[in-house]
Amino acid sequence: DTFSGMKSTEAKAAITAFFEKENLGKEVVNYKLKDWGISRQRYWGAPMPFIKCETCGIVPEDKSNLPVALPEDVEITGEGNPLEHHPTFKNCHCPKCGQPAQRETDTMDTFIQSSWYFLRYCHDVTSDVKRAFTKEESQYWMPVDHYIGGIEHAILHLLYARFFTKVLRDLGYIDLDEPFTNLLTQGMVLKDGAKMSKSKGNTVDPDAIVEKYGADTARLFILFAAPPKQELEWNDNAVEGAFRFIKRLFERSSMVDTMQEIVIIDHATLTKKEKIARKKVYEALKRAQEVYSEKHTFNTLIAGVMEAMNALQEQDNRNVWSEGYWIMLHVLEPIIPHVCWELSQNLFALKNFQTIEICEEVFVEDTMTLGVSVNGKNRNEIEVSPSATKEEILLLAKQSVQKWIDGKTVVKEIVVPNKLVNIVIKG
Repeated sequence: DTFSGMKSTEAKAAITAFFEKENLGKEVVNYKLKDWGISRQRYWGAPMPFIKCETCGIVPEDKSNLPVALPEDVEITGEGNPLEHHPTFKNCHCPKCGQPAQRETDTMDTFIQSSWYFLRYCHDVTSDVKRAFTKEESQYWMPVDHYIGGIEHAILHLLYARFFTKVLRDLGYIDLDEPFTNLLTQGMVLKDGAKMSKSKGNTVDPDAIVEKYGADTARLFILFAAPPKQELEWNDNAVEGAFRFIKRLFERSSMVDTMQEIVIIDHATLTKKEKIARKKVYEALKRAQEVYSEKHTFNTLIAGVMEAMNALQEQDNRNVWSEGYWIMLHVLEPIIPHVCWELSQNLFALKNFQTIEICEEVFVEDTMTLGVSVNGKNRNEIEVSPSATKEEILLLAKQSVQKWIDGKTVVKEIVVPNKLVNIVIKG
């Protein structure tokens, strides 16, 4: 009865305290980690450095013989472990007694290597060939700022990597609690609705795409097709579309003047279409800053650049074109680097590959467009000054829909700021 009526969490704490007080038991934390069988009967994997000797039993390989290298003349038949049938690899001498012995032919699960390889990348192998990494190097480079991997490895691999990191920390090899600061898991690539797989025979050869269209086309298509966290459906027609955009980017560069600093433009003197083009260009720049630092929705960034290109084509001011290319090539450089470097080298001597400030004046609207509805049905649009009064807006709105309200009684006039005007009539 002592614990009756308690909430579950309260009861657990109370019962635990009772057991400990009465010396009936104590609280412990159980981790659901199971034994991990890491041996594999296959060629691809790290060899296990152990020797089987009839006299000495299983003994570790001598340190002077480490690391044990896989033989390069192995014959892979598809039947069994090829190392088991490789005489010079399998047959050896016991490092303890010198008698003939056999090397362990099982290799380690490749999860073993992928659980700490990021630490190996921190090491300068030219300065020290005896150690896999040093504590000083790991302190400088780790943790990984942004870790990118497939969604299928989002559980086991990350669990193992964190486990290895904590073990190496406890053993004193590193001063690090967690290996990764940020994680991005990209989605699967699909073909005709199914995951691309060698076993299914539905893979696409990237070399063929690169040979026909170039590497930048492949990069642009993949990043434009879907956000990296979502599945990507491969579409050959979309590859053609990416190629056409890059071709257009080259062709329209004839509208750009060579320069080594961004052109200064008097925004107030521009036409409406020139102002729209500048606005679209700087919208793409602003979006790029968000995408590269936080969101990673590269498809929306590419869409923004395409909108800017379309707006630029609606006008012929060479200064606006030049400013647009200065910014667009800067924005697209991580996505299509070969194209952007070539054009930027020819046009701007690569001076545009530096921080570009947002020009806020391009976002100040001279006019705004409002939809005009009659009884909730869209009938027209009007352009008004942002400073226009409600009375001025209503006057223009009524004039624009005069034929729908003639002879009718206006019951209500609704102005939704910066969006629309709705006129309610009867009769």
